[in-house]
Amino acid sequence: MVLYLDAIWLLNLLIDACLLQLTAVLLKRQIHPCRLWCGAFTASAIVLILFTPFAILVTHPIGKVLFSMVIIFIAFGYHRLSIFLQNLAAFYFSAFAIGGGLFALHYFFQTSSVYANKGFLTTLNYGDPISWIMVVLGFPVLWLFSKKRMDQAVIRKWQSSMGASVTIQVLDLNIEARGMIDSGNKLYDPLTRAPVMFLSREACGDSLPDVLFHSEGGMEQLLAQEELSDEWKNRIVFIPYRAIDGSRRFTAAFRPDRVLIMHEGKIIECRKVCIALTENQLSPSGDFNSIIHPDMLLHGKVIESAS
Repeated sequence: MVLYLDAIWLLNLLIDACLLQLTAVLLKRQIHPCRLWCGAFTASAIVLILFTPFAILVTHPIGKVLFSMVIIFIAFGYHRLSIFLQNLAAFYFSAFAIGGGLFALHYFFQTSSVYANKGFLTTLNYGDPISWIMVVLGFPVLWLFSKKRMDQAVIRKWQSSMGASVTIQVLDLNIEARGMIDSGNKLYDPLTRAPVMFLSREACGDSLPDVLFHSEGGMEQLLAQEELSDEWKNRIVFIPYRAIDGSRRFTAAFRPDRVLIMHEGKIIECRKVCIALTENQLSPSGDFNSIIHPDMLLHGKVIESAS
């Protein structure tokens, strides 16, 4: 079998460059293009070393680890031991993720006749047209797939850090909700300067009077509803806000007895707050069903540790 060493080396150079870039993306590190390609060139040199008497240096497990450390040193440099080891671990994670994906894809498309003829041994050692096509086409797909999954993991971690459990107490009701702290929420009651949080119907179900979700007719029409008790009418306020189109509108809200927020191991009590209601789903993925005003955490009272 004829081996085109230059083609194999070029393919490895591109793959190593992509793996180093994926490592940088995973760790949110900046990597200079010159360092990236120098590291990729060093990593791809293993293809040439394998055909020399020094092959034993890069085929032994210890030699592989040392060679990987050289690659990471060239690509990312050395600042502290902990950072260097993070870079090394992320590089191995990227390589195993992509390599394992290619391995799985290759054998997923293999037929039983290949195994019967023991052709898989040839594939592993030298490569056939199918395996090379799988590498050339499958690597970019798996690279993009891995990057997308990592980005989503970062987003979900951020959302988790910005999330909190919420308990709303009003009259004789206790409403449990999943909240997200929105630093962009700057809505206040203009009269009392109480911060406004948002609560979706999904969170409260049928606990609250249905008319509270239909306030399009304004305050007078809402307060004229007979199904609203006087206790509820005394709690209702209308909060002005500016819509996306620039027009000034109003949304109905109510004043609860108190709101308890469990966040980062603390239970925070908020009494000066207004809760605006919405029919819309606040999170398409269902991660949260209420939006917490940041001032509720800033000015709320820590009453106890959640632990």
